Amino acid sequence: MKREQKQNLSIFVGAVVVFAAMVWGYQAYSARQVANAAWLELDGGLYASAVTRDGVTSLVPGDQLYESGIDEDGIPALTNPKYASVLASDAVIADDLGGIDLEINGEHRFYPIQVLNWHYTVNDSWGGKDIVVTYCPLCGTPVVYERQIDGKTLTFSVTGKVYNNNTVLKDNETGSLWVQGLGTAVQGEMISKTLTVIPSTFMSWKDWKDAYPSGSVLSTDTGFTRDYTRHPYGGYDTSMGVYFPNNHQDPNFGSKWIVYGVSENGEGIGFSETVLKGYGLVTEELNSMQVIAVYDFDLGIIRVFSALTEGDLVTNFSYDFAKRRLTDDRTGSVWNEEGLAISGPLKGEQLNELQTTRGYWFCLASLHPTWRANISVTPVTEGEALQVE
Repeated sequence: MKREQKQNLSIFVGAVVVFAAMVWGYQAYSARQVANAAWLELDGGLYASAVTRDGVTSLVPGDQLYESGIDEDGIPALTNPKYASVLASDAVIADDLGGIDLEINGEHRFYPIQVLNWHYTVNDSWGGKDIVVTYCPLCGTPVVYERQIDGKTLTFSVTGKVYNNNTVLKDNETGSLWVQGLGTAVQGEMISKTLTVIPSTFMSWKDWKDAYPSGSVLSTDTGFTRDYTRHPYGGYDTSMGVYFPNNHQDPNFGSKWIVYGVSENGEGIGFSETVLKGYGLVTEELNSMQVIAVYDFDLGIIRVFSALTEGDLVTNFSYDFAKRRLTDDRTGSVWNEEGLAISGPLKGEQLNELQTTRGYWFCLASLHPTWRANISVTPVTEGEALQVE
């Protein structure tokens, strides 16, 4: 009897071992199949969850991280930036060229595109914040982020890779890869982490120096030999072409149209400069919230506001091209393009301005494939007053 029990136990143990070996073998086979498989197709944006291929875990298809042909040494990030006065900088910066205006604690700094075109990234500490000022020339996306995340202060550099033509950055502390226009890590230890955006404004040098004559300006004394009077990408800004493939297309706007995108709880809208210049003002509904987009003709930028006034009541606005003014239909108050009521019962009230992302539409649409283009408008000729419902 005992011999029979031992035989049965031996058979059972053998079966378990065989079964375990089969499971292990199947898992190993599956792992090899996955490792050798192609990256999953993606229609813009990021994977909903990370995908692993050949030992690489990524939120974007690994084979769509294209080498730009310029390595990290060719696009050196700035880590000890110097600043100059408006007067000293005026001899170098062209009036019609733009840059990033950043305000912290009431002080303003200007980061000229003429410098950012060559470096993409400025690691800085200012006003008690560790920040990184970023710009992608291929996407026209200026974004400022906090460099502190999960108790770590990161220092960023340029990898030379792009995803949907958007530059891919690397933090030097963990080696993780980050998509510049999203501020999200797509590979490495920090994968799925997203940096906090610091609001900034894209302005021309002429407008900025007139507005902030005592401000400071990122100096061309960077420690690197570059011709900051020359655009390294020639006529790229004015051409229709792009350099690298995109995995999402949206034909509703021209690929190189400048668009300001705004999002709320996963829903987003893109407002085009081309449309707003002819319309002055448009209204949209964003995640059940009414918003208005206004073209600021003085600064050449789009501002997006929540269409709420006194008592959080939604109101419609009309726009007068001749006076560059808005009028709300509920109280008759007149508002300027900065969302400030300058006359009427609500004088002194300020509309809540929403954070926007600026860039070429082909890039924003690829990074944010769920955003919709604001196309339900027809431009009108200048001089007409337009009521937008």
